[in-house]
Amino acid sequence: MTPKLFLALACSAAISIQAQTVKTLDLHTQPSKNVFYVVLASRGGSATGHAFVVWGIEDAKTHRTTVRAEGLYPEGNSSSCSSQVRTVPGGMLDELKTHSFQSIDQELIVRVDEADYRRSWQVAREWECRHEYSLFRRDCVEFVRAVGLALGIEMPRRGVTRWTPRAYVRAVLASAEASASISRRPIAFP
Repeated sequence: MTPKLFLALACSAAISIQAQTVKTLDLHTQPSKNVFYVVLASRGGSATGHAFVVWGIEDAKTHRTTVRAEGLYPEGNSSSCSSQVRTVPGGMLDELKTHSFQSIDQELIVRVDEADYRRSWQVAREWECRHEYSLFRRDCVEFVRAVGLALGIEMPRRGVTRWTPRAYVRAVLASAEASASISRRPIAFP
């Protein structure tokens, strides 16, 4: 799958009432046969929405794209009310199965080197191993923030105007757009 096709699929997979906002950022510095992406994303569907991360690899040899998407949730019987005052059991869910991937409404597509890709994936594994969820300290927004920081992206602090998942990802997009390295058009690959 070509990079343009990957971007087109990511855009078409986002079916929502609102117009989708997509920004691209190219942080790769090392030549590589394969292309690696990390996507910081949100979806609507509720009052606050949800934030999650998508990892993609375009394999030059097989001409296939592999996509993984994960988000942090409180586990089964853990109510959102209890997670506001204490830490509850939590874990990662496959966003391809929860249909969040198909409902992306905002996304920052970041092209990265393989080492950055692997480091960001390791962050997800560490969050999974903790099995904890706590609103505002260890929730889906803080998970996205941790992955972004692992990539070296300047991630905005969470505040009153950006405490919900969708508002936070919107702030990430605004912050990325303000940086000098943001691409205002689809990434052109050699």
